[in-house]
Amino acid sequence: MTIFISKKQPILIPNIDIYSFLFQPNEFNTTRSPDRPLLIDGISGKSLTFNQARFMSGRLAVGWNETVGLAKGDVVAVFAPNQYDHAVLYFSLLAAQCTVTPGNPNYTEVEFNHQVHKSEAKAIVTVPELLPVLLKVAAKNNIPRNRVFLFGDHAVDCIQPFSSIAAPARQVRIPLQGLVDGDDVAFICFSSGTTGVAKGVMLTHRNFVSQMIMVTDFEQTDANQKDDVIIGFLPFFHIFGLTTLVLRAFYSNTPVVIVPKYDLELVCQLIEKYKVTQGPIVPPVAVHLAKNDVVLKYDLSSLRIISSGAAPLGSEHIDALNLRVKAPVRQGYGMTETTAGCIYQKVGVSPSGSTGVLVANMECKLVDEEGNDIRNTTELGPDQPGEIFLRGPVIMKGYLNDDRANAETFTEDGWMRTGDVAKFDSKSGEFFIIDRIKELIKYKGYQVAPAELEALLMSHEAIADCCVIGIYDSAQATELPRAYVVLQPSIPKSDATAAMISKFVQDNVISYKKLRGGVKFLDIIPKSPSGKILRRVLRDAAHEEEKQQQLRGRL
Repeated sequence: MTIFISKKQPILIPNIDIYSFLFQPNEFNTTRSPDRPLLIDGISGKSLTFNQARFMSGRLAVGWNETVGLAKGDVVAVFAPNQYDHAVLYFSLLAAQCTVTPGNPNYTEVEFNHQVHKSEAKAIVTVPELLPVLLKVAAKNNIPRNRVFLFGDHAVDCIQPFSSIAAPARQVRIPLQGLVDGDDVAFICFSSGTTGVAKGVMLTHRNFVSQMIMVTDFEQTDANQKDDVIIGFLPFFHIFGLTTLVLRAFYSNTPVVIVPKYDLELVCQLIEKYKVTQGPIVPPVAVHLAKNDVVLKYDLSSLRIISSGAAPLGSEHIDALNLRVKAPVRQGYGMTETTAGCIYQKVGVSPSGSTGVLVANMECKLVDEEGNDIRNTTELGPDQPGEIFLRGPVIMKGYLNDDRANAETFTEDGWMRTGDVAKFDSKSGEFFIIDRIKELIKYKGYQVAPAELEALLMSHEAIADCCVIGIYDSAQATELPRAYVVLQPSIPKSDATAAMISKFVQDNVISYKKLRGGVKFLDIIPKSPSGKILRRVLRDAAHEEEKQQQLRGRL
């Protein structure tokens, strides 16, 4: 058996809750002023310091417990675009020993309801624009109106801002008392895992403390210098934004310029204005920076390092980006289930196309990806492609109330399967991600589960059978969901039918799940003798079709 072990020295992970860990004295908050702006609203210029966030979150924690009546382990759902006091809300709930389940503010009512119901949330925090739909969701889930709260300073329709519950002169003490251990759940982030509809990923206090320590140790000064400033447009409900822009920024006391929603020109303006040095991005943003001429209007020379995650970024896009922005691009590998990144490139060292090396305390093995039984796999050695199995302190506690998914994901000895295929290159000593065997589609870093879209499509009376796959669009550096559909005999295979099906999906899902890859008609969906959809057959056919189109374009 070949087990790949991190070359970094093992690090002792303290048994402490993430709130106490972030606000106890450390090498960063004792050497970098706790009174300088740390959370900066990029639009209004409002800001909060480290000390203000500590004071406010401590007072709010008392309010959550004593005024609202939330107890240890109660779940609070948060649906909002990035707010400059977003971190304060998260910290206050953690200090109240609650569990946070953050979600996408662009969800449909059905998707909001799924997360609130599945997580058994006892309260909701949102923005005024979402109140009409979320009050309905709250009622369906027996959440009273006095447990729905708002960001901002004003009540709307008798729904109060969460700031109104702060205790006037009391705050929680550090370290928190009453946590049994670091295995208590801090966040329930929703992910489609390797397949299926969104599942609640239980991430513990220990998971997040480990991520803070291990990644900071790996990066050292590459992305953690005294005068750094981070641009913060990645959504705070996504594991990349949550760990990088909320938790690790606080751990290192590094200012974050917060953007409610990604807008290229606004991002460029803020990078120039605040002399931003760190740019966490996803691949489609790299394409925008490389190709959109609005970038040429602004001075982005302050950028010292760019971190790209959530999906692979091709070397051609990195080269194009570096023609305009000279900062090195560091890529990493991780997922919600690994509390974000656990394999990272070494700046200036890692070869082009690599994924990098393991951070401290992590182990990896590569197994025969043809094995369908997690209990019966063949371990592979260097230079052999296989599915990534990971083990270490950032691995999730498990999927919430989903024994089947947990059994499919974890081995008896604690390895977690990822659904991604890699090889360990013996020459460079680095991992290379080369394929994905899980069904999940990644659109601009967001997860799209084919099974969810297929279930929706099959509810349409015109459709007899279907399959959804991801089609890679190199121009946008992302996958696009495409539906292959078998129609009922009476329905014509026409552009109008395809448009009707696309609109049906669009009307029932969040924007990033739309069928941007189109609708294609088939006489039969390829399946195995056991009835399993052979997605690879369709992916290969789509890839060949794209190659032929490119060839015709050159002629």
